[in-house]
Amino acid sequence: MSDICTEMIKGAFTLVAVALGAFIALQVYFRQKEYELIKQRYLEGGVDVVASELESTLGVVSHNWARCLHVCKSFRDVGANFDIKEIERGFLNIDSSHFQQIAHHRISSLINSDIIWESFQLAMAYADSANSMFTKEMPETIRLRCTTDLMTQDHESMANAMLDNLRETNERGFKYALITRELHALGLMLEVEKLNIKAITKFSKRHEVQQLIERLRAAFPEQEPT
Repeated sequence: MSDICTEMIKGAFTLVAVALGAFIALQVYFRQKEYELIKQRYLEGGVDVVASELESTLGVVSHNWARCLHVCKSFRDVGANFDIKEIERGFLNIDSSHFQQIAHHRISSLINSDIIWESFQLAMAYADSANSMFTKEMPETIRLRCTTDLMTQDHESMANAMLDNLRETNERGFKYALITRELHALGLMLEVEKLNIKAITKFSKRHEVQQLIERLRAAFPEQEPT
C-alpha cells in the first residue's frame, strides 16, 4: 500500500473519530439541555414554587400563633395591668392570595393527580382561618375585656380558655407539614435522575409517585374522589 493510501486511510479514520466525537458531544449537550428544561419547568417552576409558598404562609401563621400565645399569657399573668398596646405588636401580615396555579398545573400534569393542588387549598384555608384567629379575633376579645364592660369573666379563666383554643388550632395545622415533606420527596425524584421528555410522560406511573399520592389521600380523605 502506497504512502498516499496510508495517509488517506489515516485521515479518514481521523475524520470519522472527529465526527463521532462531535456527534456524541451533541447528544450529551442536547440531553443536558433537555434535563435542564425539565428541571426548570417541573422542579424550579413547579415543586419549588409551591413548596416555598406553603412554607412561607405556614411560617407566618406559626409566628403569629407564638405571638398570640405570648399575648394571652401576659394578659393572664398581669391581669388589670395588661398593656392593651400589646395586642397590636409583633404580628406579621399574611398574603394567602398566591395560589400559584401555573406551578400546580405543572405538578398535576407531572404526577397525573390533583391531590397536591387540593391539599394545598386546604392548607391555605386553614392558614387564613387560623391567622385571623391569632391576629384579629383573640386580640379583639382581649381589647373588649380591657376597655368595655361587655365581658365580666376574670383574666385568668378567660386567658386559659384562649390558650387551650390556641393550642388546639395549632395542632390542627400539623398535618399540613406532610404536604411540604411530599413536595420535598417529589423534588428529590426530579433531582437524582436526569429525566428526559419520554421519561416524564411515564413519571406518574412510578411506584414511589403512586405511594406519594396515596399518602396524601390518606392524610386528606376529604379530597378522595366520590
